[in-house]
Amino acid sequence: MKRIILSSLILIIILSGLGPEPVFSRLQTVSWEEAEKYVGQEVLVEGTIVRTFNSGRACFLNFHPDYDRYLSLVILAADFNKFPAEPERYYLNKKVEVRGRVMLYRNRLEIVLNSPAQVTITGELCGQSGPGAADAPTRARGEVSRPDSASVQEISWEEAGNYYDQTVWVRGTVVAANNTGKVCFLNFHRNWRRYFTAVIFASDFHRFPQPPEKLYLNREVRVYGRIREYQGKPEIIVNRPEQIEIIR
Repeated sequence: MKRIILSSLILIIILSGLGPEPVFSRLQTVSWEEAEKYVGQEVLVEGTIVRTFNSGRACFLNFHPDYDRYLSLVILAADFNKFPAEPERYYLNKKVEVRGRVMLYRNRLEIVLNSPAQVTITGELCGQSGPGAADAPTRARGEVSRPDSASVQEISWEEAGNYYDQTVWVRGTVVAANNTGKVCFLNFHRNWRRYFTAVIFASDFHRFPQPPEKLYLNREVRVYGRIREYQGKPEIIVNRPEQIEIIR
């Protein structure tokens, strides 16, 4: 009887030692485009980081330049020391698998990263080695190619607020420009809080032949892209110089 009990205890110990199957191995794998279907659920998300931004308080890793609409990964400043230095550079243009819970924060989809163990780098976008690398021949998903001029409607910057969520050419003169080091704003009116602005993030500065605030200031231009509303005013996020055509 003692032998049977002892054998049973040994078997229980051996089985316990195997431990449970890691949770992440059972997670459903989804693409970043599908994330909105899984709010509140833990999943394994696959995609490529095409834009990043570090505000000093948080680092945002984006799967699409339109970060208001699509999934972002968020690293809070309190966890910066756990991650590689300058995560906004380290993960840019990397193909990744991310484990975490999809949440809504101020109507934006996000996964908060508390540990680098949540992110597995599975590749690099078209062989790029970093934000200073030459543009790859294949564009990242979500980036905007400039169309033929005749194929898209052209509007004036004053009309931009009437075309939210539409892809157009916006025409006007850049009367003010401000580069904070993290983002460059091209303004078509001095009252930039109210009127149309073209926005270029630091992760895309290397694509322009000159600093954008110098290249476009006081020039009449056309800006191509989808107009979105941000803090009550219209703007277009510019990823590449092909989206801005200098008229004069």
